[in-house]
Amino acid sequence: MRLTLLNIADMLADILQFEDVFAGSINANLDRSIGVYDAKRGGKHKICIGGKSCTKTLEKKISILIHWTDNPTFAEQEADLILETLTDVRGYKTDDFTVHFISCNDPVSVGKDERGVCEYVIEAIVYYERKE
Repeated sequence: MRLTLLNIADMLADILQFEDVFAGSINANLDRSIGVYDAKRGGKHKICIGGKSCTKTLEKKISILIHWTDNPTFAEQEADLILETLTDVRGYKTDDFTVHFISCNDPVSVGKDERGVCEYVIEAIVYYERKE
């Protein structure tokens, strides 16, 4: 079993204490929502030489879209706050996984959507371990 976008969205909703976190989309009708997507840049699926049973730590590459108000200053501040919160994650446990840490790039502004809501993207790698 691999970590899914829904697992990550649920984790982010808990960590950020914010309900409007979505897997694979955002609610563009809201002035504030967060979407978790698979990263556009792919990567090799890493397996240890001994096979899956010897592979303890896995990684999931994601993009986090922060859709946040029509005020660029507030949007940038929220993106920075989310970045700081994500980089502090250590040993977050769910029923099936332990997220050891999240490696993040700095937030990048991608402009405003058609409604004028500011958007930022954080590219990240989630390092996790499956529970046996």
